[in-house]
Amino acid sequence: MTFARRPLAAPDTLGERLRQLREERRLTLDELGRMLNIAPKYLNAIELGQYRSLPGLVYARNFIRRYANAMSLPEETALARFEEEYQIVQGARREKPRLVPKANTDFPWYVRHSRFLLASAAMVVVLVYVVWELVNLISPPRLNVTNPPADVATTSVSISVAGTTDPEAQVRINNQTVEVAKDGKFDEQVQLQLGLNTLKITAVRKYSRTAVVERRVLVEQKTQ
Repeated sequence: MTFARRPLAAPDTLGERLRQLREERRLTLDELGRMLNIAPKYLNAIELGQYRSLPGLVYARNFIRRYANAMSLPEETALARFEEEYQIVQGARREKPRLVPKANTDFPWYVRHSRFLLASAAMVVVLVYVVWELVNLISPPRLNVTNPPADVATTSVSISVAGTTDPEAQVRINNQTVEVAKDGKFDEQVQLQLGLNTLKITAVRKYSRTAVVERRVLVEQKTQ
């Protein structure tokens, strides 16, 4: 079934004219909404001139265009009437196209300052390494005296002083330098005197502090 296009009646509002044409076709808002794929509440808002209830000017123009075509009204005339009524009812200027917000193309701060961060991290690593080397340099070497294990008493006039240290360390027993093997072991025979003998064993590296271990050995006279 086709309908001849009719001009808008001058006295009518656009919404009233569209409603009259819809009712002449015996269409409900729900039926027309299904035909046009427009929610009935928006069609009702158009008929009542309640343009504030529409989802936006772009949608409103599209709804008017589709409604007018369905009612065989000239599309251009309907849109022109809508524009007039919209400005009067809304009391506002035509909507300006909304600009798309400028995309944030700035990189995160850690990306922008990546070179500085990498340089700072490298400096921290170097500083930690230097401090570690310095601490290791001035720290006393390892010194473990295995014999004699503790203060002892003996009747022998000599005793073996043995232990381990860092291979590069210099070991002294009562200020006498002893030989240190490549694996850091040392074993020196020390002469004792009757009575209490104090053995001072030291180990030192170049620029380091001195590690000190003392052992006391009591030499008792042999009984007949």
